[in-house]
Amino acid sequence: MRAADVPAVARIERAVFGREAWPTLAFTRLVRQFRRAGPARGRLWVATAGGAVVGYLGLELSALGGEADIINLAVAEDARRRGIGRRLLRTAEAYCADGGIPLLWLRVRASNRKARRFYRRTGFRVVGRFHDYYEEPDEGAVLMAWGRYWRARS
Repeated sequence: MRAADVPAVARIERAVFGREAWPTLAFTRLVRQFRRAGPARGRLWVATAGGAVVGYLGLELSALGGEADIINLAVAEDARRRGIGRRLLRTAEAYCADGGIPLLWLRVRASNRKARRFYRRTGFRVVGRFHDYYEEPDEGAVLMAWGRYWRARS
């Protein structure tokens, strides 16, 4: 993701997440901070179709090493069911594998069955739950993980 991609990413963010959407400034700051950080703090990727941004994924690396967190993933409504989200996840997984990061986490609304099913199909496993994680509406989150550690124990 580049600074020039931020307006399109913010539009997708608002369309997908509504009131819970991150502000445009959050993406602007992440692009800047991730670019400047040494060692790397995270990565942001966009997916494009016909020159337009149709999806994005943000990954934050743990300061402790050995794990990363998918901080955001969204695909524009009219671009779904084309494998874009899966390709973004595979890009993040490959980045982690190449960097020796064996564990990738994410959190998803407990009620978001489509997203949970999507993540399960891409190799993530449910490993825990958080109560009262999300607001408006208040609800819990499902913690999911992908990586060598979880595959060995599943």
